[in-house]
Amino acid sequence: MHATRVLHSRLKRAAAFACAALLAVTSLAADPRFEIRNAFAEPVAGIWQLNAIVDMGLSKPAREALAEGIPLTLVVDISITGERRFLPDEGVAELQQRWELAYDALSDRYVVTNLNSGAQTTYSTQSEALESLSRIRSLPLIDADLLETGRRHEVSLRASVEIGGLPGAVKMMIFWRDWSRSTNWYTWSIRP
Repeated sequence: MHATRVLHSRLKRAAAFACAALLAVTSLAADPRFEIRNAFAEPVAGIWQLNAIVDMGLSKPAREALAEGIPLTLVVDISITGERRFLPDEGVAELQQRWELAYDALSDRYVVTNLNSGAQTTYSTQSEALESLSRIRSLPLIDADLLETGRRHEVSLRASVEIGGLPGAVKMMIFWRDWSRSTNWYTWSIRP
């Protein structure tokens, strides 16, 4: 009798564990992708320019916050290093590009603002605005004269999205929401 209760108890625990694992896997699979899908740099008129595609999968709370008027900030960190033979690679340049995505209830439009230049573009839907942010085109990286000819350079790119435009105290009150995400570094080589 005692052995049957112990076996029954263990079976219940195993079933509960299997259900919890299944729920965890399901929630991970439902999480949209946020990653750099492709990136490359090419010289155009003496300037190396970046082109990239970012899968802009935002969590459901982030999309809801955006629709309620809380702005989100997309940050793209870029690092260029020069290969050295016997020493660690040399840092050549680092830059950060920032965009803010906000919903303007008065015009019923989504506004994308380049925080580096101040340029603004508006979109009628959240999907259109996110699609625009996901495609980085012809972003100036570095003057070709600053890269040593014949030397291999690595370009690394990482994107993150976070709550933007809110005071620190408000951000602390809502820290538990799943709004911030970052990609892994995406790295490739160029040789001028």
